[in-house]
Amino acid sequence: MFDREVHYAVPLYQRPYVWNEEEQWRPLWDDLCPLADMVAQGKEGRAHFLGASVQEVIPVPAGTTEVRRVIDGQQRMTTLQILLKAFRDVAVALGHPNYGDAVLPLVRNRDPLIVDNAKKQKLWPTRADQSDYQQVMDAHSPSGLLLALGKPEQSYPLENHAIANAYLFFYREIVSWVEASEGNIEERLKGLYGAIRDRLRLVVIDLDDKDDAQAIFETLNARGAPLLSADLVKNSLLSDLSPSEAEDAYRMYWQSFDANGAFWRKLIGRGHAQRARIETFLQNALTLMTGEAVSAGHLYNAYRDFAATEEAGSAKDMLARFKRLGDIFYKLQQPQYDRRLSDFFYRLGVLDVVTAWPFILALYEKYEDRPATVKNVLIDLESYLVRRMVCRLSTRGYGSAFSKLAGIVKSADADIQAAIRAELLDGTAEVDRFPTDEEFERAWTSNPLYQNLTRPRIRMLLEAMEEAARTGFAETDRAPRNLTVEHVMPQGWRENWAVLSNVRADERDVRIHTIGNLTLLNGKFNTYQSNRPWDCVGEDLSAPQSVGKRENLKKHTTLALNRELCEEETWTETQISDRAKTLFDYAKSIWARPSA
Repeated sequence: MFDREVHYAVPLYQRPYVWNEEEQWRPLWDDLCPLADMVAQGKEGRAHFLGASVQEVIPVPAGTTEVRRVIDGQQRMTTLQILLKAFRDVAVALGHPNYGDAVLPLVRNRDPLIVDNAKKQKLWPTRADQSDYQQVMDAHSPSGLLLALGKPEQSYPLENHAIANAYLFFYREIVSWVEASEGNIEERLKGLYGAIRDRLRLVVIDLDDKDDAQAIFETLNARGAPLLSADLVKNSLLSDLSPSEAEDAYRMYWQSFDANGAFWRKLIGRGHAQRARIETFLQNALTLMTGEAVSAGHLYNAYRDFAATEEAGSAKDMLARFKRLGDIFYKLQQPQYDRRLSDFFYRLGVLDVVTAWPFILALYEKYEDRPATVKNVLIDLESYLVRRMVCRLSTRGYGSAFSKLAGIVKSADADIQAAIRAELLDGTAEVDRFPTDEEFERAWTSNPLYQNLTRPRIRMLLEAMEEAARTGFAETDRAPRNLTVEHVMPQGWRENWAVLSNVRADERDVRIHTIGNLTLLNGKFNTYQSNRPWDCVGEDLSAPQSVGKRENLKKHTTLALNRELCEEETWTETQISDRAKTLFDYAKSIWARPSA
């Protein structure tokens, strides 16, 4: 593939370079080393098959270098070029420039009539990778590359520099492998050169003018390969434009998605639900565009169906919409300068109501120039979600509910805050009602929330209580975000806590999990408090185990919630109930139910 005069051009609609050490470079290197050993020892062995490359021949004037567009296989081809370049630089650095000279024709075209620097390269990647790729091809060592990238003090791996990381990885591994020969460096260089040049094989599929490159690309990549749905969407949109239009449209509308790969391709979520952030964004954006809940497993199909409608507009229209919504989504993932908005997005993340995002995108897309209105709508939404969580109401209908709210945003001409409030207050069933103060209070004071909710959600409620309890004279109005949930009367209460005559043990087992008996401590203090009694059990306060929880709190706590606890001489079911009602006054104020 690389020995002849040919320029392989990766189209701009292709995804950026995404291979990494764990999944691709290390396995490739581990397969290559035994081949190199066999070549060095003069033994025959089978070649290593890397997969396929689909290419389309581009017509060029007679007498000029052949050009091929890489429809598929660009990750493999790019990796091979970087591997060859790393080998060349190692060979020269170790005093064997002849091997460097042998490799040079495999990474650069030699035609003296080529004036375009990009076409001097055997391969030219998609736009997002071109700068780093050129730096790799111009550098002669890892230190030179890091200097060219403006990162002379950093080392492998670099953030958001996959191309450079590939070079740094292979250079390091080649040096280590060659120098392990204990003096016979040239033999190892010969073996590695032969293995790379002659024992790595790809199948090349050439397309002609009767083949649909886009259809072939989708067939190869849309069914189980690690291409993202977002890559397929970009490919489809840009392929609908002429080459010159596609260049401009990519730069204007999509380049930011590729350039900031550390953000957009970062895996978020847990377990089987883990996926790249751009996929989550795409799901939210398509749900907003289509007005229907879009499944995470059918993003590309949803896009194709919508793109065929009149509402979608042209390819440029859709690219511009994705750009606009992407900018909003990115901005909302960053720290917010408005305190209340910061609270909202933090709490939304803890609540994990991802189906709200199409509505939030719709709200910002239309009303971003009215920040006070947007904030008030989001505060109402937070109250709705928190109250329903505490009251243990179903979340199954949230997808359709938020699609409906997004539709209201799209069509509303009058007061959007009033329109959204009316919709939130209109529900009467378990799946959509906005709990009243009475229902909220019953659940808040009586439900064993510690058992009903996840620890992060309990912690979020208590953090809000702590911040509400602080006065304007406090050094900070923010509660720490790294504390643990503590039972004031411990779960192991039977060890040191007497049962009152009017209290049943099974009733206490429920009561200790209500909000009135919960507070926040750091993890070390939480463990230290453990099952201690409320007050001292002995006269010797110098003996640590004789000091009760109350005394320890007085000595160590800095939280307003815990200082209030210290005022209680006893801690029984009565105090738990009274504290729950006090905390409810805070909760009712923070998460108010609006009037129509």
